[in-house]
Amino acid sequence: MINRGNWILVNKYLEYREEVDLISDSSLSLEKTWLSHLIMWADETPFEKAPKIRPTLPEYMITARLDGSGEPLSPVYVRKIIRASHNFFYWLRTHKSGYSEIDQAWLDTLKPPRMTIEHKEHEAVTIDEVRAIAKAPAETLREERIRAAAVLWFLSGIRIGAFVTLPIKGLDLENRSIRQWPKLGVRTKFRKHATTYILNIPELIEVVKDWDDFVRSQLTNNHPWFANISPENGELDQDNSFIGKNRHHGARKDLKEWLNKVGLPYHSPHKFRHGFAVYTIKLAKDIGELKAISQNLMHSSITITDGIYGGLSTNDMGKQINSLITNKLDKNHSNNIELIYKLKELIKTLENES
Repeated sequence: MINRGNWILVNKYLEYREEVDLISDSSLSLEKTWLSHLIMWADETPFEKAPKIRPTLPEYMITARLDGSGEPLSPVYVRKIIRASHNFFYWLRTHKSGYSEIDQAWLDTLKPPRMTIEHKEHEAVTIDEVRAIAKAPAETLREERIRAAAVLWFLSGIRIGAFVTLPIKGLDLENRSIRQWPKLGVRTKFRKHATTYILNIPELIEVVKDWDDFVRSQLTNNHPWFANISPENGELDQDNSFIGKNRHHGARKDLKEWLNKVGLPYHSPHKFRHGFAVYTIKLAKDIGELKAISQNLMHSSITITDGIYGGLSTNDMGKQINSLITNKLDKNHSNNIELIYKLKELIKTLENES
């Protein structure tokens, strides 16, 4: 049976994170999920005796799972749980009395366990898939909206949470820019503020522009670009500019239904962001362009971008490795021909001199 005192402490910590650390609702929800594993691990044992619990938290996480699937958690997810638990226990010993056993030496033992990492390639929407989406028929206003949305996701790399809260005035197609500004109501990750840019692919921008022109002609600049549609008549709801917390679920649902209807494979909105990253990284020629891509994804550093998206797919890696040999052979072949030519010229010169 779960220790109620532990549950209360975790909730007090989450309140602290919200009120003092000012973390976003989405981050708070994630931490709540991560710390639920901590509560399950402690079970009936109060947190003040956490150092004595066996198996230890890192050992427990190797086989832990809350959904009953039996599959192990990913190493990345386990790392997040361990880090969240470490931060919680640090808060606990700092802000509460009676936790002398939770010292720094024990906190140092809260490290991710060694786990076998299975290689999984990033699922990313390709440029060809987006072109197919852009050309697919949209018979209703809802379908036109989600088609334009999907294309914009790829062109910009915008996160779904920021996109569904983006007002019409936040998009400037003339300058191919997006004002991802929290002061405009855009819900960015960690409330970051940035102006990001859209890839200049004319046939894709045209799809976005058609929807942009339409909503601007019908709504005010403060209405969401992913405009509300009346369930009664299927038309734009001009009197409704409200954006709920779970609006991104509606976008996913619309996308899945429409892609299934037109016979195209479904990818979640985040895979369009992956598509932007993978597509642009392949085109980048220098560190400056990679830095621009990183900033457009609103990453705090280029290291994060490279860590998430920089890994080549198996196919791309094979091409690169093969090209190393091919290019080397081609270069050697060219060098040999040039050497032979120079030797012939030298022999001819020597003969003339003699």
